[in-house]
Amino acid sequence: MQFGFVATPTANGAQSLSAFFGPICIQIIDLSEDLTLNTRGDLAQRVASAVQIKVEATEGNGKRKVSTWPECIEVDQPGFDRQLSLTLSVKRQKIMLEGRPFNVIVAGGVSRDGLIQDRDAQPVLIVQQQSVSEDSIVDALVEFVDRKVVASLRRR
Repeated sequence: MQFGFVATPTANGAQSLSAFFGPICIQIIDLSEDLTLNTRGDLAQRVASAVQIKVEATEGNGKRKVSTWPECIEVDQPGFDRQLSLTLSVKRQKIMLEGRPFNVIVAGGVSRDGLIQDRDAQPVLIVQQQSVSEDSIVDALVEFVDRKVVASLRRR
């Protein structure tokens, strides 16, 4: 009987996530309570602008570009393999708590290349009785990207 072993490299704890990507591409999907999916280019533009400011404050101007789909690097263009493609999500629900209605927003996301996955990225939650403003949703998405992506730039 033969046994084969596959060796897998161990992750270097000191290696920053930012070492694995260059430009950042942001796309936002909005899932409403009735399960309607919408691509939100308007939110993506606002989030990308805010994230670009945070990136520039961390690294300096012009070092890393933050774009929105479809202005991102395409699969057949140079640099695609270094692009961090984020699919951010806004999930909306209404719940009843102690007989009162609440609006719940779950703002989070993943990267298409697997660097950022649901299992290791806590979303930002908004729970309130009044309607949740678009500004609050943008702030939540920016907070998510700041915590997961921009923070890795600060640790370089």
